[in-house]
Amino acid sequence: MMAFDAAQFGPITLDHLPPFAQRLRKAADLVWEEGYKQPFLRELGNGTLVREKFAFYLLQDYRYLKDYAKVHALALTKTQDPEIMQFMANVQNAIFNVESSMHREYMASFGVSAEEMNNVRQSAFARAYTSNILSIAYGGSLVDVLVAVLPCAWVYADYGQRLAAEFADSLEGNPYKSWVDMYKTEEFWSSSAWLLAHIEELVEGLNEERKQELVDIFVVGVEHEYMFWASAYDMQYTWKPEWDVR
Repeated sequence: MMAFDAAQFGPITLDHLPPFAQRLRKAADLVWEEGYKQPFLRELGNGTLVREKFAFYLLQDYRYLKDYAKVHALALTKTQDPEIMQFMANVQNAIFNVESSMHREYMASFGVSAEEMNNVRQSAFARAYTSNILSIAYGGSLVDVLVAVLPCAWVYADYGQRLAAEFADSLEGNPYKSWVDMYKTEEFWSSSAWLLAHIEELVEGLNEERKQELVDIFVVGVEHEYMFWASAYDMQYTWKPEWDVR
């Protein structure tokens, strides 16, 4: 097998993916496409999503990012490669110094208070997602962690670009335009492209059983992305609404 040559392959885009990335995307295709069609994103694209549902999502996302930062911190301990270590540190810096302040300002515009942010209760669905990636980060190798965090970056970039194209004629008056604008950019996609390139290098030489383990990690991650939005749309904290006594 020839080693993956990033320079020869050229820029990695949504339409120009290296071989293992194509395998990951194909394996997750069913839930990936159903995810794009679910009510939360349809109504977000149309600008009709109820503000309370979007606020629920924002609070869960704010809570999610804390665990996401921990996963990247653990990934940093699994390598001596300074480029990879820098990437992991940059993600953490973005979460705590950029996204945190952005979230506070953005959420305030949707009526979410600082007290709500500081005391956000994680939904069962979000906890399933973060518990899974944290478990992988503690017990897995570097490539396991990169594949575990890939769905968040890749799904958002793909959906952001598709929403921007599909609703281009009506986005100007959409209250969620800034959300779409953030995830449709090449700058945001660059994180996915970086992950895909490094995963492609790390899977070289792995046997088929090991590669399938990585595919399974990725598909579960995409399923968790679906559940994250679906539970936000239903404003659902636990598996059955009647269990939620708080």
